Amino acid sequence: MFGAIEREVSRTVAGHRVTGFPALVDEGTSVGLKVYPTPGEQAAVMRAGIIRLLSLRVPSPAKYVLEHLSNTEKLTFSQNPHGSVAELIRDCSIAAIDKLVPEELPGTQDAFDRLYEEVRAELIDTVFTVTATVEKILASTRRIQKQLKGTTSLALITGLNDVRSQLEHLVYPGFVAATGYAQLAHLPRYLRGIEVRLEKLPTNVQRDGLGVAVVQRLEDEYDDAVASLAAGRHRPAALGRVRWMIEELRISLFAQDLGTAYSVSEKRVRTALNEALAATR
Repeated sequence: MFGAIEREVSRTVAGHRVTGFPALVDEGTSVGLKVYPTPGEQAAVMRAGIIRLLSLRVPSPAKYVLEHLSNTEKLTFSQNPHGSVAELIRDCSIAAIDKLVPEELPGTQDAFDRLYEEVRAELIDTVFTVTATVEKILASTRRIQKQLKGTTSLALITGLNDVRSQLEHLVYPGFVAATGYAQLAHLPRYLRGIEVRLEKLPTNVQRDGLGVAVVQRLEDEYDDAVASLAAGRHRPAALGRVRWMIEELRISLFAQDLGTAYSVSEKRVRTALNEALAATR
């Protein structure tokens, strides 16, 4: 049962009025309730909690989807980081629910029930939309992995190691839901960018190395920013967006012809990172 969740709660502690913001929390196989210090954290956590609660209640589409995958999808899905095709489909289902959950989250049992009915009606079609994108992602990943295995030149080692690290952060067990529906559509372009980069790399070592230096500086700063968050604090959405700005920057540095989703530069990424950090203080 969803019940009713207050938007905020207040209590007097040692003579001071303390206000907190309750949210449903995704606990993997269950959903809990926790109070957060800011509305921003409440909203970010609450969305994941709603998605998990829906996934636990909506009948699983896994069997139907597995039976109706195209032959290309079945072949591609047989090699995935999740360990099984069924687990990959479950991951795709979470991303599909993410697509179907509106920005305005339900706060009452009636609102949640209405959302449940909408999700149940649209889920299977939406999962197939997700699996079509995931097929492209996994096919590209497989091509990149083969190319990496077939390249042993020491002169290319810096660029190759950077690609391996990038790939590990894009495609991993649970990446579909973790990436989220909206951002998932960009992954095929990011992976195509890697393929374009690998094609150019043998004759572009010096310029590639300069790009790697820029990206690694920003990634180190981003990692430091995430590490600086107080224990138990949820990563703010603004900070999460910086992570994807770095992927767009990679496109502008290594595969310009593919185009970026928006204007991006080292300066813009650093500015966004500083603004995200300032908002957490």
